[in-house]
Amino acid sequence: MTKSILCNSKEQICPYSNNIVSTGEIDAGPDYEGVLSKVFSSRAVSQILDFFLDHKEFDYSPGEIAKKTGLSFRTIFRELPYLEKNQLIYISRKIGKTSMYRLNMDLQAVAFLEKFAFEMSQLQIKEPLSYPNKQSMPEIK
Repeated sequence: MTKSILCNSKEQICPYSNNIVSTGEIDAGPDYEGVLSKVFSSRAVSQILDFFLDHKEFDYSPGEIAKKTGLSFRTIFRELPYLEKNQLIYISRKIGKTSMYRLNMDLQAVAFLEKFAFEMSQLQIKEPLSYPNKQSMPEIK
């Protein structure tokens, strides 16, 4: 099945999707997977990334990550390889058989993610209410 999203030319590779698309056709379908849906595949991934963004100075074992995030050990072991594959975290060292993980601050996407998380936290502090229409939404710069 070909997945598509509306882009600007007759046929191009959309930068936010892994698919070739045609203008005028929107057929995202139920199995559409853009870049963000791949990175944030579950709420657990978001929690783990939030943890690492808040604690980027050190490396952590899967047990420490589970304890500090409140996620199960099993969930941590399911998601860490995925985050490592996407280069968001890396194994910084091993202590015995235990791998220690750290946020990959050398990846520019992580710096953007950190800025995005900060901006969103500021927005939530300033504007905790829902917006009845688009005109009243604050502009994110």
